[in-house]
Amino acid sequence: MTAPIDRRSPSPACRGFRVGLVTILANPNAAAFVFAFLPQFVPRGAPVLPSLLALSAIMVLVDTSWYVVLAWFVSLGRRVLTRPAVRRRLEQISGLVKVGFGVRLAVERL
Repeated sequence: MTAPIDRRSPSPACRGFRVGLVTILANPNAAAFVFAFLPQFVPRGAPVLPSLLALSAIMVLVDTSWYVVLAWFVSLGRRVLTRPAVRRRLEQISGLVKVGFGVRLAVERL
């Protein structure tokens, strides 16, 4: 039996977006970067505010596109890495690496 769906709780994507938005708005380094970086690209004699708004919009579009692509690749990677055969192989490889480190440590102490 499945639990009833709570319509008030946001979807994971919406929640992730909200957390990311609050994080970037609360980060003073992001604001300092924008204030220091963008003004150098305003053409001489151009109106400053519209130019900065356009540059900011372009920056938001580029960043959003980058993070959407990155999230998509992470989603694909998760699907691959959670397969039982892949997990088993990764555990075997990491176990082999740990044994190799142990052997190396034992040999160095001799």
